[in-house]
Amino acid sequence: MRFRRCPICGVPSIIGRLNAWMPNGAVVNLGNRKYRQIFYEADLLPEIRRRISDGLGFPVNRIFYEAERNSVREVVDGLLDNPARRAFLHVLPLKRGAVCFFHRLASLTGTAHSRTLRYKPGRFGEAFIRNPWDLDLMAAVVVGAFEALEGRPYRAFWKEKEDGYILRVEATESKPEISERLQVDYPPLKEGDFRHHLCPRCGVPLQLRNLEWIEEEGLIIDRRRNIRMINWEAHSVRLVIRELGEEVAPIIVDAERERTLRMLKDLGLVGLAEEDRGRLLQEMLSQLPVYGYGLASEVEYTSRGILRVWVDNPYEELLMAGRLGAFYQAVEGRRARIDWMEAGPSTVSYILSPEEGTEVSA
Repeated sequence: MRFRRCPICGVPSIIGRLNAWMPNGAVVNLGNRKYRQIFYEADLLPEIRRRISDGLGFPVNRIFYEAERNSVREVVDGLLDNPARRAFLHVLPLKRGAVCFFHRLASLTGTAHSRTLRYKPGRFGEAFIRNPWDLDLMAAVVVGAFEALEGRPYRAFWKEKEDGYILRVEATESKPEISERLQVDYPPLKEGDFRHHLCPRCGVPLQLRNLEWIEEEGLIIDRRRNIRMINWEAHSVRLVIRELGEEVAPIIVDAERERTLRMLKDLGLVGLAEEDRGRLLQEMLSQLPVYGYGLASEVEYTSRGILRVWVDNPYEELLMAGRLGAFYQAVEGRRARIDWMEAGPSTVSYILSPEEGTEVSA
C-alpha cells in the first residue's frame, strides 16, 4: 500500500481530501465536520496512562480502553450516518471494502500497519498487525470501528507473533458497565480568522512537510526529531478525567508540559536571547492550529512575567495547559504556575505566572 504524494509538499494527497484545516484552530473530518483530530506524539496517551496508574496506585488501563473504544465508535458511526452508506454495508463485498478502508486508515493515521486474515461479518475478524502504537489502545480502536460497522458489541484478543501480532475481535452480547458511562461529547466550535500557509496543490499546511508517512510500516515520523507521531483523536483524555476526577488533572498537565518542553529543546527553541523571546512565543502559538490544538486568539504579556492567553476551541483543556506551560518555560527560563477558566463559549483563558520558589533554566 503506497499513498500518492502531493508533488509540492510531499504529504499523502489523501490527507487533504479527508481533512480540512479550519481558521478556528480545528482540524476536522470532511466527512463530518463535527469530528476533530490532532497530531501528537504516539507515546503521549500511554505515558499519561502510566503516570495516572502510578499516581493513583492502581492500573487505569480499562478506563483508557473503554474511553478510546467509545470515541472511535462514535467517529466511525458518524461517518456512516447516511442512509445510502448504511444500505451499501448490507452488501457483503462493500462491507469487506469498509474493513479494507480501516486498514488504510491505520497506515494513514500512523497507528499501525494491518491486513485482514479472516473476516466473518457479524461474528469475528482477524488481522495481522505490525507497529501498533499501543496494544490496548489499538485494540480499542479496532473494537470501536467494528462496533460501528456491525452495530453490536465486540471484544478483542491479542496473540504475539515473531514479526508482529494477530488481533482477533469477536462479537459479544454486552459491554462492561463502565463503558456506558464513558460516552464522548463534542463541544460546539466558534468561528476564527487564522490564516494557514496551505499547500496550493493539496490544501494541507506546508509545515506538515516535517512529517514523513511510512505507510508500509504504519508510521508517521517527525523527521526533525525522529519521533513517532499519530494523527488521531484524543478525546479519551476528557473521558478519563470525568471518570477519575480532577485529582488526575495535574498529572496530565505535567506529562504534556514535559513532552512539549523536550520537543522545544530538540528543535533548539529554548535559551534564546531576551530580544528573541516575543518572536519565539508568537511562533510557538502559531503552530497550535497547524496540529489541531486550537487557536490563540488573544495574548497579553506583562513585564512581571505574567502571560495570559485566550484559546478558542482548545482540543483538550489540560493538554493545552501543559503545552502553554512548556512555551512559558522556554521563553521565561522558569517553570510556570498555570491557571485557567472558561472565558465564554468555546474559549478558555490561561494565566501563566512564575511558580513560587522556582528559578530554573529551560
